Amino acid sequence: MNSGHRFGVWVFSALLTGTSLLCRTQTLPPVPSPGGELERFLSRAEITSVDKALQSGRTSAWIVTLSDGTTSRRAFFKSIRRNRPAPMPDSYAYEIAAYELDKLLGLELVPVTVERTIEGRRGSLQLFLEGAESERSRLRKNLQPPDPEAYRDRLDEILVLEHLVCAPRLDLGDIIFRPDDWRPWRVDFSEAFPPSAALLPECVLERCSRRALTALSSKWDDAAVRERLKAYLNPAELEALLQRRRLILAEIKRLVEEKGEEAVLYRP
Repeated sequence: MNSGHRFGVWVFSALLTGTSLLCRTQTLPPVPSPGGELERFLSRAEITSVDKALQSGRTSAWIVTLSDGTTSRRAFFKSIRRNRPAPMPDSYAYEIAAYELDKLLGLELVPVTVERTIEGRRGSLQLFLEGAESERSRLRKNLQPPDPEAYRDRLDEILVLEHLVCAPRLDLGDIIFRPDDWRPWRVDFSEAFPPSAALLPECVLERCSRRALTALSSKWDDAAVRERLKAYLNPAELEALLQRRRLILAEIKRLVEEKGEEAVLYRP
């Protein structure tokens, strides 16, 4: 049996059962310790200042400064919660859902985000990545990452996540990185998770990391995803998410059969 066919059988089994033949008893990876520590900080640290200068922006974000007496950090706070079926959905709940889903997948592509009440408003509080630049800025300045392959690999993982939550990369300002480590992150999911069981037509899926594939197949658990996201997504949004996951696996299977594993799958 050639490698492409073996992969096809494996993915087909994952599509039907949600578990691979080799990893039936595994569960989704636990929350990494650093993320957990940052979650606790954002949830419990004292708020020392609130800057509302960005309130006129599209998402009306505030910049909040927090301190635990030893460390001071900044974070973005969004309190708009205009969930579907609103005609123009824009909600902090989708920001939290994207982070929680990313955490379940174990990919760490979305900055730490928690739910918190500030000045009587409930919203999402997302860690501000100090010194970060956007992908738009990188291209404008013609900045080149020291390891272009690693940078591209992570961008392709972000693309898989964008398909999963149905958030097209319309603004390259939504991809940010810090020049000290050149690790791209995806921000701004306030309009994600539409009840659309289709992949993004404007964002072609060409490659997938092996860890993302594993997270979407052998380690995926529909019940766990529903339980984690039910506070933020309605039933139609949840069902569409589960269907998009199956479509992504089917597309990866098709690409592997057409181009071979080496051209499609990569590590990590």
